[in-house]
Amino acid sequence: MSHIYSFEEFINEAKVTVKRKYTDIYPSKNVNQHGPVREKVLSFVKENGTVSYEDMMEFMKSMNEETGGSTSRKWLTKNPQYFKITEKNGKKTYKLSSLGERVHRAIQQLNKV
Repeated sequence: MSHIYSFEEFINEAKVTVKRKYTDIYPSKNVNQHGPVREKVLSFVKENGTVSYEDMMEFMKSMNEETGGSTSRKWLTKNPQYFKITEKNGKKTYKLSSLGERVHRAIQQLNKV
């Protein structure tokens, strides 16, 4: 019967803690273990280091063709905390932020196990 979880264990099963400080002022930050769009986008940026806006949109289009989904640039505007967005001469570039690095590392470690 060790495979039966309590309600609290069941709720917290898919959460991954990516930021932790030990005070009430700075609560821990959790992300869900399963986020297929987030995983693919973070892996793409991690592999390339710095990605231009055009490359990012091209990747989103190719990802939509593979999965049959409809991921749009709205995902990027809703999740800016994962990226360092710089603009130079009117061109945006994306690089992983420290939070994006931690999320990518934590999810990769869980997928290896």
